[in-house]
Amino acid sequence: MSENSALGGIAITADSIPRLWRPKLATVEPGSVDAYYMLATYCFVIARKLEYFYKATREFALKADPALAAEIKRDNDAIHAILASGPEWKAAAEKAEEQMIRLCREIGKEHEELLNRVASEATQEKSSDPILEAVSAPATR
Repeated sequence: MSENSALGGIAITADSIPRLWRPKLATVEPGSVDAYYMLATYCFVIARKLEYFYKATREFALKADPALAAEIKRDNDAIHAILASGPEWKAAAEKAEEQMIRLCREIGKEHEELLNRVASEATQEKSSDPILEAVSAPATR
């Protein structure tokens, strides 16, 4: 699989959220069974998408930064250790939140700076987007 094929796999995975074009919060009562299952659905959908991301990029895994791999393994091991003796979901959630906050503090500013840098390169005039043009063009045979 080429890098472009891997990126394409990620792109087609990213935008298929259940009931994407419909309101969500207004359809459930907070704390209800339906709210619980809606949240569970979204969690499972996100987890499934990450599995697809892996499938799309797995041939590049051996090129990963070893330090990043070690960090991911440490974080995974910490969550697995909590859950090894039984479903300690509160403790696992607290550990996962701690890890998320650590990562956000580590990369948040850099990500924002990169986003702003790339966004500032956009022109005010409408640029030609060959993908959008191809999708919206009338079919010809």
